[in-house]
Amino acid sequence: MAETRGKVGGDAHYLDNTANYVGQDSPKSTDYRKARWAMRTVLWDVTSIRRVESCGRWAVTASGFVDVRKKEVAGYAGLASCGSVHVCPVCNAKIMATRRIEVGVMISAFPSAAFGAYTLRHTATDSLKDLLAARTKLWQRVAQNRAVKEARKDLGVAGIIRGSEVTYGNHGWHPHIHPVFVFDREVSPVYVQQLHGVQQTAWISAARNLGLNAPMTAAQQLGLVYDSADINRYLTKTTFNATEAVSWEVTSSQTKSSRRAGGRTQWEILNDVHGGCADSLDLWHEYEQATKGTRVLTTSPGLRKKAGLDMERTDEEIAAAEIGTEADTIFTILDWAPFRENPRWGAELLTVIEKQGTVAGIQWCLDRGIPIEDPDPVGKRASLRVEEEK
Repeated sequence: MAETRGKVGGDAHYLDNTANYVGQDSPKSTDYRKARWAMRTVLWDVTSIRRVESCGRWAVTASGFVDVRKKEVAGYAGLASCGSVHVCPVCNAKIMATRRIEVGVMISAFPSAAFGAYTLRHTATDSLKDLLAARTKLWQRVAQNRAVKEARKDLGVAGIIRGSEVTYGNHGWHPHIHPVFVFDREVSPVYVQQLHGVQQTAWISAARNLGLNAPMTAAQQLGLVYDSADINRYLTKTTFNATEAVSWEVTSSQTKSSRRAGGRTQWEILNDVHGGCADSLDLWHEYEQATKGTRVLTTSPGLRKKAGLDMERTDEEIAAAEIGTEADTIFTILDWAPFRENPRWGAELLTVIEKQGTVAGIQWCLDRGIPIEDPDPVGKRASLRVEEEK
């Protein structure tokens, strides 16, 4: 691999092992949080999107101060956020955690659900922008197909949740769709396969009509979802286990590595950028620009309402949401510069507060010379220590 052109920042200790952290199942892992924050600092130097360059880097308050809050978990108030679900590992984690809950609610609200994957053929010379446009057209053509419309109506499809994923492998960019069909009645695996057969025929036909190579039938799948407590188990090929597992699969773009031979997720590409690969930097910039303004997750009109969910918030609104209220502020950081210089500190401080308490978090800042405003430095600390020891 060629060396990266220009400066690449980031925390070497955590970025060297980012791929390992991204592959973990638990987003609550301390190392996983540190890896996300460290990955974001790489973006500060290499991103082509301006708002991503500022995410977590600057305070957005007039004073330049950042509040540290604690409710069920710890967090910051007053920091810039980009809301980019595609390229920012910190905002992605926050957004997709919310979407994961929403998907689980929507699936659970209906008697049956089916989960699948639909792909298109591609070559190493195809641009990601063109492939994403083709994928969108294909999906639209399938939805407009008369036979598909009739099959969906006959089987009682109440709505569709569509997840989007992109990997890069030996044959170039590989964009694919993970749809979840929810039904207003109990359906059998046989009926699901009937629906899949009609949709697959329409998908291949639409590809040919658009001048694309016909997708392989083996790459298209749809299987009935079975309710199960084992959220980590998947049955191979066309049947997938557990409502919770499906919601995780559709929304967990960080916690899985590419299953395809030689394939990489966007996070693995970013990790290679940190490692000095110029080719990966070019891929990253192509990915940023091609996915800009697109959504990772979409739902059929009215499906959220049918499932009893409130009006949907945008990705940007979810990413910008702050923990608690001003009353939950435990102390204020008067200068964010030390956290820009030591990117993993932002994650580390939150972990200290969550695991050891507020007093430990205050002391952690003092030990590193971080200027803070400590309300009632004697009385409140003593009171907090008593509460945290109970």
